[in-house]
Amino acid sequence: MPTLHLVEHQESEPVELTPAQRDQISVALPRAVFLPEPGSENTYVINPKNYVGVIRAGDYTIEIQPKLDISRVLFLVAYALNPRYWRDHIVEFEDAPTLHEAIARPFAGFAERATRRGPLHGYQSIDDSLPGVRGRIRFADQIRRHQRVTTPIEVTYDEFTPDIEENRLLLAATNKLLQLRFLAEPTKQLLRRTAGRYADVTAVRYDRRHIPNPQITRLNGHYERPLALARLILGDETIELSGQAVTSTGLLFDMADVFETFVHVALRETLGLSDKNFPKNAKGHGLYLDDNQRIRLRPDLSWWDRGRCVMVGDVKYKKTIDGEGKEPDLYQMLAYTTATQVDTGFLVYAAGESEPLTHAVSLAGKQLAVETLTLSDEPEAILAEIGALAERISDARYRNEPFLSAA
Repeated sequence: MPTLHLVEHQESEPVELTPAQRDQISVALPRAVFLPEPGSENTYVINPKNYVGVIRAGDYTIEIQPKLDISRVLFLVAYALNPRYWRDHIVEFEDAPTLHEAIARPFAGFAERATRRGPLHGYQSIDDSLPGVRGRIRFADQIRRHQRVTTPIEVTYDEFTPDIEENRLLLAATNKLLQLRFLAEPTKQLLRRTAGRYADVTAVRYDRRHIPNPQITRLNGHYERPLALARLILGDETIELSGQAVTSTGLLFDMADVFETFVHVALRETLGLSDKNFPKNAKGHGLYLDDNQRIRLRPDLSWWDRGRCVMVGDVKYKKTIDGEGKEPDLYQMLAYTTATQVDTGFLVYAAGESEPLTHAVSLAGKQLAVETLTLSDEPEAILAEIGALAERISDARYRNEPFLSAA
């Protein structure tokens, strides 16, 4: 199977593809751009855009390296997964040669250690029809289904079982990784060994948009790290399709989502806020630009206090060349500040070549602050930048004074 080696947001060397092959890759990478090579039929230059990772699409295995060092991508991922344990994750990740191996290997290790004495058990409520009483009788169902007979009896009982959400998530992530042909054999062996411990667990296919997040308690605390990675693996951008024309499996991530999630989690932690007070995409708060509530707004960052928005911001996985921000982003931020009635809006970019600026919009009484993070820095330096940004956000929120970006 041929392999295409691509780099995030960079154009590839010209690649000759049949129409069927082009269709297979475009389905697997729906936001990728195919530029026809002038004067050459069926030859394309491919730009994968924000995608990173590895995926099998029809006849091709496609490996997309991030523009950032793998260690830096892993820091962003690990911190967003769990701000308390990111250093431990980085230690597990750091020797892996590729991004997918860097995620699969520690997951396999964490899952194997968590289940070494057997999978976690918990009580599940089960409805059943039995010849005798067990647990509680469901009288309404009994009368409706068995009016003239005494058995079977409709009951509900609690069973102590390994078939619980935590194990279903680990099994689903394990099965997904085992489908990847391009993992190192020691990683696959560890995954197979762990999979054998889930014999009594239901195999579930999760919707990546709705991955359960079990509450961590003293009973399942040893599952915290593998569960965090399982949710990452199951919530990736891979489009799983199968049919006569297209087969697509892999481990694929959108770096824009990775960066947005990192900034949201890092600011929330630094500001000491909860998900309720600092939700992503203003979740739980109907935010509209117009009176008829037809234009829905979903800012990446928003701080809510007693039902009122006191800060709004957006995160852009882009480079601002002159520190001024891009016009469409500024227009969007002006809409956010207008809808939330907040004086200052924050645009946070992934890179910039000069000091950020603040745009005063006097007619609207708004200020649009443009901030940048230096993702090539060491993790501690990035977190220090987050800390400084959090201070400026707090100053603007509490003092309600014109925002002045630090020099």
